[in-house]
Amino acid sequence: MLRKSLLAVSCLIGAFACSSNSTCTIKGSVSPQVDSVCLVDNTGKRLDATAVQDGSFTLTCERNSQSRVSVITGPKGEPVALIPDSKEITVKIEDGIATVSGSPLSEELQELQQWMMNHFMSYNDKATALAESGDEAGSEALWEEMHKTMAEHFKEVYLNHLSDPVGVQAMSILASDATDEEFISLYEQGGECIHADAKVAGRYESLTATKRTVIQLNPSGDDFIESKGNLSDFIGQGAYVLVDFWASWCGPCRDETPFVIKAYNDYKDKGLIVLGIPVQDKQDATKEAMKQLGIHYPQLLDPGAATLAEEYGVNGIPHLFLFGPDGKVLQDGMRGEGIDAALKPIFQK
Repeated sequence: MLRKSLLAVSCLIGAFACSSNSTCTIKGSVSPQVDSVCLVDNTGKRLDATAVQDGSFTLTCERNSQSRVSVITGPKGEPVALIPDSKEITVKIEDGIATVSGSPLSEELQELQQWMMNHFMSYNDKATALAESGDEAGSEALWEEMHKTMAEHFKEVYLNHLSDPVGVQAMSILASDATDEEFISLYEQGGECIHADAKVAGRYESLTATKRTVIQLNPSGDDFIESKGNLSDFIGQGAYVLVDFWASWCGPCRDETPFVIKAYNDYKDKGLIVLGIPVQDKQDATKEAMKQLGIHYPQLLDPGAATLAEEYGVNGIPHLFLFGPDGKVLQDGMRGEGIDAALKPIFQK
């Protein structure tokens, strides 16, 4: 479970935009030097970009203590998460390790992430050693102890940060270990910053909603058509169905969307059905992403604790499945050009 939590953390590279009348300047250095850096929000939208000169760079964005952005260094660089709560923030990136100063909330966020990694690695080493020695029970007990201590720590952090992105980060990780009832209670104590986060709010909506709904963007692109629906309404009904598990808050998902849209446009008239299933996504955020990305194929909103993602063993997104006319899975895990490679033999016979 924690390994999934850590994977989820890596996806939390941005946050929600809020209005501001001042500017935050991010001055940084990176070694070894890369050609350029950029600043993105949680959707991967570029806020600023610049060339790196003599190992240094300067980026700007709106100053706001309730937003979160990330510095991306080059095509393979790990994102450096920041909260632009100060006029000037300094970022030093050396051999992939980032140090942030000049921003109280960013420093707290970095401390939280470092605490989590150190805690995890400490327990992981001990639990792995026990498992390798044949003490499976001892290893499992250590993992349970780790989950408990981490949950307690993140809960404490969250309750001290109910209205800023540090609380969002803590709640995002805590969600994996909290019971559904505890998650709902903690969420309802949070402020606007917590409730605006697409992933955290999406989980809350999935736990408190009572029915699955299908939404589709009107051809005009202005509003949505909504109806009751289920996955069984689509698969096993005599057609090939491409299902995309994704979320508006997931940057890689948004990068994958153009390939899914292309598949929809190329093969919809030949009988292909394309269906999106947002995973722990706030409904308003899903709708906004559909408009931004031009997604016109239907989306199945999947509330409830026992989700379709869990049913199909989806541990990370994006994740695509291709179902045959009889409802059986033909392929899964296709990405990029691999989507068309899976469909072309079927529809271009």
